[in-house]
Amino acid sequence: MSRNQEKALWAKQIGRQAEDAVLSEFLSRGYSLLARNYNVNRYGELDLVLHKGMCIYIVEVKSRKDTDTYGGTEESITRQKLLRMTCAARVFLQDRKWEMYDVRFIAGFVTHSAGGLIQKVEILPI
Repeated sequence: MSRNQEKALWAKQIGRQAEDAVLSEFLSRGYSLLARNYNVNRYGELDLVLHKGMCIYIVEVKSRKDTDTYGGTEESITRQKLLRMTCAARVFLQDRKWEMYDVRFIAGFVTHSAGGLIQKVEILPI
């Protein structure tokens, strides 16, 4: 396996671990999972789609190393990313005839060590 393939595999594992941590946090708060990694070809992927009461929560999961010098996870959700999430969410809701639900966009920020250990999970509105 090449060095690039190893890095890609590591990133995929860290991303999955971050999604698991954020999902676990929501499930412990009484939310239900509707979809995970829901792909809308034209707009991209919705990491987590959750439900509680009459509200659908679209969750973007972002993970960063605690030593990352490229800025925090908050800066990683750009206006363009939010626009794609909104369009993908609209497709998701229309496919299921769930337009009557309120929709909230949430970010799950995960900070981990260079070794991959999760140090902090934050749930914030976008």
